[in-house]
Amino acid sequence: MKFRLFFLFFFCLFLRQFPVAQNPAIVKPKEVLKFSLEQAQAFAFENNYDLKNSSIDVEIAGKMVKQNTAIGLPQINGSIDYMNNIVIPTTLLPGEMVGKPGTYVPIQFGTSYNATLKGTLTQLIYSGQYLVGLQTAKAFLETSKQKNIRTIVDVRDQVADDYIRLLVVDEGIKILDSTYLVVSKLVEEARKSYQVGLIEDIEVDQADLNKSNLEASITYTKSLRSIGYAHLKFLLGLNDNQELIQTDNLDFFLAQVNRDALVNQPFDYNTNIDYVLLKKSDYLTLMQYKLSKTAYQPSLSAFLTGSTNAQRNTWDFFKTSEVWYPNVIVGASLQIPIWSSGSRKFSVDQARLKVEQSKVTDEKMRVGLELQVETAKTDFSNAYAIYLNKVKGFQTALKIYEKTMEKYKQGMVGSTDLNQRYQQFLTSNNDYMQSIYTVLSQKIKLNKLLEKF
Repeated sequence: MKFRLFFLFFFCLFLRQFPVAQNPAIVKPKEVLKFSLEQAQAFAFENNYDLKNSSIDVEIAGKMVKQNTAIGLPQINGSIDYMNNIVIPTTLLPGEMVGKPGTYVPIQFGTSYNATLKGTLTQLIYSGQYLVGLQTAKAFLETSKQKNIRTIVDVRDQVADDYIRLLVVDEGIKILDSTYLVVSKLVEEARKSYQVGLIEDIEVDQADLNKSNLEASITYTKSLRSIGYAHLKFLLGLNDNQELIQTDNLDFFLAQVNRDALVNQPFDYNTNIDYVLLKKSDYLTLMQYKLSKTAYQPSLSAFLTGSTNAQRNTWDFFKTSEVWYPNVIVGASLQIPIWSSGSRKFSVDQARLKVEQSKVTDEKMRVGLELQVETAKTDFSNAYAIYLNKVKGFQTALKIYEKTMEKYKQGMVGSTDLNQRYQQFLTSNNDYMQSIYTVLSQKIKLNKLLEKF
């Protein structure tokens, strides 16, 4: 027994020297980040997944420009050739050369082993395809940069929309929670009144039903809040170990709404982000048309080739005493397209038709943007008017509900009237919250259309 106790004591001391391993994801404290909308957008610009890929696309386009530029710069290539003539080639010589007229004498020429070291320098002198292709690559780089700006704008507005949506849901939850406290208290009071015989059991059941319905609404709204919160974190690029706290409130955003300024702001489609991006795309289409026409042009390049050759009957290429025979060639190459059976023509025709197609798309977007702006201004104006109406409606419904509840406590009205006012209040609250989100969301949409780039 003493031995067992001693062993147990020693084992416990031993275990204390080695703390139990724990999952770092569990024990690691959460990182809490407090963001205003502007700070959240700035964080998203650095960490959003789509923006990271968009930035990489710009880098790829930049590398493409350098790659196309390098095609017109000097190119140097080398080669090493080795040949083992297992059977030396045989050549027939006229017999007259060896005193045997009218016959052919087989003679083997060459050596068993041959090696050649060769280097070639080439320089493109003129190529229409190269010149136009280089301009096209640069245009593609500018288009990629513009697409990156478009992605930044999209992420900025998505973050704003999710940020505001989450604030609206939070505000709705606050109102529902405060209402739940009142309803819960009302249920308790109804039960006490029933116990002393002041009201019927149906009154208690009705109050309890209202409480249950409100609990369901709170649960549903909080689940929506969890989904919205997760989506906002995803947009910002936050990981599972980071938490977000919003520092702006709805009053801050509502105070920035200036209906007259937005509705009366003039629109210029030339500065719209979508139209600017379309013009970049149109330019690329035009460059492709020019590139297709260069297939008719000749190309000129120069080259300088140096080589040295060794011919051996024994494998001794690395012997410095043996001779290598040098050769140097300088020249030029002119490639002239002559006949392609219509291939080049049809390629040019396709590119030309795409240019015509881009003109139609351009006109369609201009007309469409004008329509979008007018529609967005109308939607924003309507949303703002509805918001003002719902503010008054919510305040009125709240006042009616509070007065009805006081009368109910005093026995002046029954549960039916109270339930009607309660449902009216919940509907008004939901409409009020929805009107806030709608007016702020429409403001974001209209701002994007009117913004100058």
